[in-house]
Amino acid sequence: MNLTPAPLAAGNHTLQVNYQVIAGSYHGDAVFQGLTLDSGATTFTPPTPKKLIEFVGDSITVGTTTSQNARTAYGWLIGERLGADHTQIAQGGAALVDTADDRMSLEQQFTKLNPNAATPDWDFSRYQAHAVVINLGTNDVGRGVSSAQFQASYTSLLRKVRTAYPNAWIFALRTFSGRFGTETKAAVTAFGDARSSSIDTTGWLAPDDLSDSVHPNDKGHRTITDRLAPLISAKLQT
Repeated sequence: MNLTPAPLAAGNHTLQVNYQVIAGSYHGDAVFQGLTLDSGATTFTPPTPKKLIEFVGDSITVGTTTSQNARTAYGWLIGERLGADHTQIAQGGAALVDTADDRMSLEQQFTKLNPNAATPDWDFSRYQAHAVVINLGTNDVGRGVSSAQFQASYTSLLRKVRTAYPNAWIFALRTFSGRFGTETKAAVTAFGDARSSSIDTTGWLAPDDLSDSVHPNDKGHRTITDRLAPLISAKLQT
C-alpha cells in the first residue's frame, strides 16, 4: 500500500497504524511487516514519553460501539491528553473471575502473553507502567460469581499488578453500571497498598453518554476522560 502518493514535505513525519476489525471479517491478527522508504529516507526514534499508563478491562476499555474503537476509548484519550504512552490490555467479554464458562478471566490472564489459557508469561521487564487503571466486573454478573469470590479475585489481581509494576499507581474503577462496586472498593481496602485507590464513578455517565445499557459512546468516553484524567495526572506528579 502506497501511503504517500503525494510527496511529503521535508522533515520528520509520524505514521500511525490502526487496525479495526469489522464484524464478521476477522481471519486472524494483523501483522505489521515493515515499511519501504524512499531513497535517502530513514526512520528515527521519536521522543519517549516519561510516563506510561496501562488500562485493563473489557469491551468498555476496548471502546466497543465507539466510532474508532480503541482510539475513541477513554484509555487512548487519557494517554494522549496527558502526553503519556498508553496501552489497553482488554478484550470484549472479559471478566475478572475464572469460572467454568470459558469466558476470559483477566485475573488469570493478566500476566500472560495473550488471552489463550496455554500461553507463555508476559515479560514485564519490557516496560514498566507508572499507572494502571482497572475496570472489571461488568461481565461477572450472571455467572454465579459470589461477592466473596469477586473480592478475592480482585485482590489477587491487584497483587499481580503490584508484582509486575512495583512502583505504579493503581486505580480500581467502580464499574460504570455499579456492578460489584462494593466488592471492588473492599478489595482495594483489603489489599492495603498505599499507591492503590478505588475510584467511585457513581454519576459519571448520563443516559446520552451510552450507546446501549452498558457501553459508553464517543461522548461517554470523553466524559470519562474529563473525570479520570485529572485524578491520574495528580498522582503521576508525585
